[in-house]
Parts: sequence; structure tokens; C-alpha cells
Amino acid sequence: MPNERIELNTLLQPQERLDRLIAETFRRLGPRVVDLSYANPYHGPDAEVRAALQRATVDMGGRAFQYTPYGGGTPVRRAVASRLSREYGLPFHYQDVTMTTGAMTALNVVFRALFGSEDEVLVLTPCWQDYPTYLSNLGVPFTFVPLAADKHLDVDAVGRAITPRTRGILFSQPCCPTGVLYRSDELEALSRVLREAEARLGTSIYLVSDEVYRHVIWSRQAFTSPLLSYPRSLSVYSFGKALALQGQRIGYAAVSPLMPEREEVRERLRRCVRMMGFGTPTSLMQHVVCELIEYRPLLTVQAHTQQLVRRALADCGYEILEGGAAFYVYARSPVADDFRFAEMLAAQGVLVIPSTVFHEPGYIRLSLTDRVEAIRRGLSAFRAVRAPAGVA
Repeated sequence: MPNERIELNTLLQPQERLDRLIAETFRRLGPRVVDLSYANPYHGPDAEVRAALQRATVDMGGRAFQYTPYGGGTPVRRAVASRLSREYGLPFHYQDVTMTTGAMTALNVVFRALFGSEDEVLVLTPCWQDYPTYLSNLGVPFTFVPLAADKHLDVDAVGRAITPRTRGILFSQPCCPTGVLYRSDELEALSRVLREAEARLGTSIYLVSDEVYRHVIWSRQAFTSPLLSYPRSLSVYSFGKALALQGQRIGYAAVSPLMPEREEVRERLRRCVRMMGFGTPTSLMQHVVCELIEYRPLLTVQAHTQQLVRRALADCGYEILEGGAAFYVYARSPVADDFRFAEMLAAQGVLVIPSTVFHEPGYIRLSLTDRVEAIRRGLSAFRAVRAPAGVA
């Protein structure tokens, strides 16, 4: 049965409990806190990104600061479509791209455009915390489908979960919160299951791929988008992760050029940007994206920090999930109550996110975006809390 009876307030509670814990820890310890909770890079954007921002404020003419069309200006949409065509080898048109104020807006626009109260969306868990929140707020029923034990796709479980009401499947690639990249073979297997279900049920099922970390792959593993194997796919993206400009809020939703109802869906997206009233990014950030469309972050420090932390936690006896992307380390909590374990770490001045926030109990997520020296200092807390947990 879809989780349509989960109240919005119930979905909000874990996040709000975590925010209270974070606020209390900062009040108590201030700058001594080692913050491994949210993905906020401590040092911010690098010199190349900062320079592009500065140039944009100087070089843009007066008319460039005016309103842009719903869905974004044509120059930035052309730049994104051209880059997507080179990355994916698919013939993206600029009208396939709908610019938004980041991935959060793109998700809301996609959900509003494609799904209604009579439908159902399968949400693969663990997942980013607000997927079900947005769906619930829009009145769209959803069903959680757990990933496999190694946090790769459980294609059989997805197949069993599909019903005549199923109209969507939602996940991130690479995965937030685990950092796992799904392989091309498992995405192909998922595509076969979805195609078979469409044929058997006489319905259309849309795959929404949240790809905000596809340029933050510190392990150098290959990235494969579901758009390459499943025609009814959409890619959601935010420039904030790769540019370290999360607060500037610019991203997009892109419709697969292979989608049978391509023109209809991209027009629905554009209309929803207008109807929802908050979707169009600033003209300044659209200009910056045009300049930085080829930019890719250097990830050598992130790779080194990942290896350092993973080694240290393994030496302490933690069970670490294999991952190769994003800023995260996903580890099993030594105690059953992951929130309680996060509170124990907070008492030591280290903030992590319990996996209950991501709709899966029993794990913790570390975001390696604080200063490297702070992360090193915080590692001692993970050893210290194991003795009280009875697992030293």
C-alpha cells in the first residue's frame, strides 16, 4: 500500500529533531564543533568560481539583470543542453532543459507536472530526506522501496512494488546519502523491469534521477545516467554541489530526448515553473552558469579525506558502506537507535546525521566538508563513544 497516510508533520519531525540537536551543540561548543552533518563546504568556492561571480556583476549590461522567461533564458538552456549532449551522447534540445532555483525546486516542478493524487511514486530508500515531504505536500501518494543490503538497486523489490497506480520511481545517482554509484548493468535491469511493467499494465512510468552529485565522484568511478537506458527519464541537477555555491540556488530539470511525450512533458514543466511561482533562477546566476558550464571541481583533497576517514573508522570497528561519490561516509550505527548514537557523538562535539532522517534506521552519515584538521580532530570521538555503547 502507498504511504499516503503518513502525515506531513510526521515526515518533518526527524529533520526538526536533528536541527534542534545541531543548534544546541553549537550553542554549547561554538567553533569547537566538528560539523559532519550537512554538505556545506567550509572553504566555499575556489578562485575560478569566485572570479566568474565577480566578472558577472561587472560585465553584465543593464538589460541582463531583467526578468528571464519561465524555464530560464535561452543562452543558459542552450549551454546546458549542449553540455548534456556531450556527456550523455543524446541529442538534447534547449527546450528539454527547464532552469530552476536548484534541485529542490526542480523536484517540486517535476512532481507537480507528472504526478497527482490518484498516482503512486516509488521512492528508493535510504533517500534524501525531503523527497517524501515534497510528494506529501503535493498530495502525491508514495511507497518506500528499500535498496539492497549493499545499497545498490534491488531491482526485484522494485518489480514487486509496482502496481497499476505506479507512475514514477525516484532515486539519486550517485546516491545521497550513501555515496554509492549505480552500475550500468543494474540500471539496464531496472529499465527492463519498468518497460515490462508499462507493457503489462498499459501505463506510463517516469523515472526521476536526482543527479546533483554526478560531478563529485572522488573515486573516479564511471557515472551512468538512467537516461541512457530508460526513455521516460528526467534528470534533476543543481550546480551548487560542484561549484560549492549551494546557497545561490540554480539547477534544472532535463527531459530525455528519447521520451515519447517529450514535447508535452517539457511544456508541462515550463508551465509549472510559472504556476508554482518560485522556480526561475536569478539572471545573474544564469549568466555565471554559462561561463562555468565546463568547470569541474578538483577532488584530490576530498579523495584523501575519504580514505583517511574510512580507514580510521574501520580501525575502530565501524562497518563502512562502500561508496565513491559525494561528500559522504555512510556507516552502520553501533547501537540500534541511530538518533541516540548521533546524540552521543554530539556530546563529544561531533555532528553527524542519523539515517532515520533518510527514512532508514540503523546508520549514520558523515559529510566530509568541514576543515580537514577539524575532521582529523573529530575522529577521536568515534572511538570514545564505542565504549559507552558497549561495543568497544
